[in-house]
Amino acid sequence: MVPVFGAGEELERCLASLRVHTDFSRHRLVLVADGPQPPSAAAALDRLSGLPGIRVLTLTSRRGFIGATNHGLVGAPGDVILLNSDTQVTEGWVEKLAAAARSSPQVASVTPFSNSATICSLPRWLDPNALPAGYALDAFAELVERASAREYPRLPTGVGVCMYVRAEALAAVGGLDENGFGLGYGEEVDWCLRARRAGFVHLLDDATFIFHEGQSSFGSSSRERGVRAGHREIARRYPGYLSEIAEFVRRDPLRPARQRVLTAMAEARRTPAVQSSRTSLSPRSVLHVVHGWPPWSRAGTESYAAGLVLRQARHREVSVLARRADSRRNLGEPLEYDFHGARVRLLVNNFTQRNPMSRNALRERRFERELERMIEQARPDLVHVHHLAGLCATLPRLAVKHGIPVVYQLQDWWALCARANLFDRSGKLCSGPGLRKCSRCLPLTGLPGASVSNPLLYARRNRLLREALRSASLLIAGSSAIVESYRSLGWLRASDRVEVLPYGVEPAGFVPRRRPVGLPLRFGFIGAAMPHKGLHVATAAFAGIDPGRARLEVWGSSEAAPEYARQALAAGGPAVEARGPFAPDAIDEVFGGLDVLVIPSLGLESFGLVAREAMLRGVPVLASRRGALPEMFPADRECGATFDPETPDELRSWIETLTFDPGRVQGWRAAIPRILTMDEHADQIEDLYQSVACGRTVEPTP
Repeated sequence: MVPVFGAGEELERCLASLRVHTDFSRHRLVLVADGPQPPSAAAALDRLSGLPGIRVLTLTSRRGFIGATNHGLVGAPGDVILLNSDTQVTEGWVEKLAAAARSSPQVASVTPFSNSATICSLPRWLDPNALPAGYALDAFAELVERASAREYPRLPTGVGVCMYVRAEALAAVGGLDENGFGLGYGEEVDWCLRARRAGFVHLLDDATFIFHEGQSSFGSSSRERGVRAGHREIARRYPGYLSEIAEFVRRDPLRPARQRVLTAMAEARRTPAVQSSRTSLSPRSVLHVVHGWPPWSRAGTESYAAGLVLRQARHREVSVLARRADSRRNLGEPLEYDFHGARVRLLVNNFTQRNPMSRNALRERRFERELERMIEQARPDLVHVHHLAGLCATLPRLAVKHGIPVVYQLQDWWALCARANLFDRSGKLCSGPGLRKCSRCLPLTGLPGASVSNPLLYARRNRLLREALRSASLLIAGSSAIVESYRSLGWLRASDRVEVLPYGVEPAGFVPRRRPVGLPLRFGFIGAAMPHKGLHVATAAFAGIDPGRARLEVWGSSEAAPEYARQALAAGGPAVEARGPFAPDAIDEVFGGLDVLVIPSLGLESFGLVAREAMLRGVPVLASRRGALPEMFPADRECGATFDPETPDELRSWIETLTFDPGRVQGWRAAIPRILTMDEHADQIEDLYQSVACGRTVEPTP
């Protein structure tokens, strides 16, 4: 039985999984619409109405989860599974739950493992989880079943996300308490405790796993208020319950069942042990801090950090504190993610909070507490900061306060420029930060008194981020250009230890067989369609170009600036083709279709990762003379060229030159230097870790 209130997309996924994994010749699906539904949910229900084994009940007005559930329970002829509408079930789920329920005549309810089900959560207990990296839902459910001992450990209560309820218990206890718990929250705990008083028990089915999207059903606007009210009512009715739960958490009797799954996961990803002179003295445990994480965010810094973590997790304990966006959830709500053995904890920040200190990543106590929690649990020997945007500037200083050395990576110019690349709102490079200049370019608040408060906020921002840099035992940069920029603007001192370490590139999955270079030449733009990336520079250079001689393929998302992207693409004429974003595993194919990559950035680039990815696959690069991009080209060979992005005619001249002499592209291709791999780069990072770890005592720098 699935009570329904909105969340149409989640409901569609739930119903699709039910139709695949449930035998409706033996079982019946009852959908209870809690009053009038929004169009998406109503359409999903209409498509199922009248199908064999499926019944749709509709309440004329909203009664809430409890009322909808009780309405559906009326006349139930046997056992019932209560299922949230934002879940997805898996193979054999009904049969396995039923087997657990029939393991003893005392059983009242059975709850399966889920990614988000408090005491029944996997892989990390008590927290909401994403599916582990590398697993589809059905594959992970199969692993859980394979690892199970079917010991069916006892629970203090079931979990309402998915709860198999025996008919005998329903007959003895009755339905949910609609009067005591209103629209919901706490009602399943109350029912389970009433069942226990009647002599029944509740079990975990350790062989079954279902997916729970989490708080998508029955709305979220009043969730916290409802949860608090439910907890108060439970505490009033059952004075010893909270202490019982605390003792259950302390004893953790479900640990053996979870550990079997974690062991099976570890065995499935087992790789040869990585040991070398570099790793033997390195930190035992490292905590990475970054402003996003794949697959929620796939920009360069996030992808780089993920590649490094993937390699480090083979020989040490690795954890990550990162930020993600989720409009359905509140500031700081966590999501746990097992990333190939590394623990990733993602905190929600939608940048909607009123407090400008929090919204602008200057100070947020919730994120500070989360870092302290991670330090307490992971006990890292080193904290590696990649980016603080969306988190808060005080985290490095807090790590040092706990006696942990910090490695801080200069991934871009965000520390000294809230726009991250010294590219101002007029589309020009900025000469450097200034309180009033920055306030006019990107105000940190629009609250009354902004003309005074914005400079003050920028002054606080500057102080906190300078302190963050000073907290580091070591600074790492991918290019000399970003180091020189920070130094010239007064953000690095002569005494600061800075290592320039060019980043590595993930190896190509395959290198497509390349055709001889000929007309039309195939140029490519890869990246977000945003002004500082200079898409309009590239398309202006192709305006009027004969498509039979040269074409520009534009790969990337236009969601961030759709009107800008539309205008930029329209300006290019027939030689420009918008191809949209591509999946990460299609990168070899995309580069295989290009002769030359164009990087027309107007904003400063700190390294040029996509350029190296192209060169690794034999694609030469035409790049703007901005930031670190010129460092890609060796002085002793011609393997590409640079141009002034403020002058589209210079890029156009190169396009025309190459179309009249395609053999030059062939020569560039042959002269591309060897590109450092991510494995090699990760080894170099280990050398730097060792140098920091040898000086274990760290004092904050004044």
